[in-house]
Amino acid sequence: MKLFSTERTDVYLLVTDLAEAFQHYLLNNRSHLAPFEPLRNDDYFKLENISSRIINALNDYENKKCLNLVFTLKNESKIIGSINFTNFIFGVFEACYLGFSLDHAYQGKGIMHEALNKSITYVHEKYGMHRIMANHLPDNIRSSKTLEKLGFVKEGYAQSYLKINGVWQDHVLNSLVLS
Repeated sequence: MKLFSTERTDVYLLVTDLAEAFQHYLLNNRSHLAPFEPLRNDDYFKLENISSRIINALNDYENKKCLNLVFTLKNESKIIGSINFTNFIFGVFEACYLGFSLDHAYQGKGIMHEALNKSITYVHEKYGMHRIMANHLPDNIRSSKTLEKLGFVKEGYAQSYLKINGVWQDHVLNSLVLS
């Protein structure tokens, strides 16, 4: 289900109809994304497991706990990126976490910035999020620069924060505060 478009992209809610295209994206970028993600065994990339994760995420979406998006170049069908807003908290906090990834062949073209910018506006307007938090590995310069261009501010440094690629790794903590 297409939610919106940017100048160069179409952004979709990740639904089971997109499972096969998403599988292709994941497999095509497996080695590229491995240094930034938890260890993934072969089962993670099986279509039935991808479909199951999408169904679980859609249940969370229906309960206003998350929003998992994928995007393509405008009027194309190949998924080239993923944007996830997770752990929605409402009430006095009104915050969530942001995660994102981009196909290795499309880096350095400003496409992720473009898709993220509109996605952040969408989440702010649709869910009323006041704070969006996004963390990255200290040596992930691309993510750091993308977040900075979007207005995220570095708020801290967490030692041994997440187990990435099989190793507990430090992370830079960032947030974007929206009015």
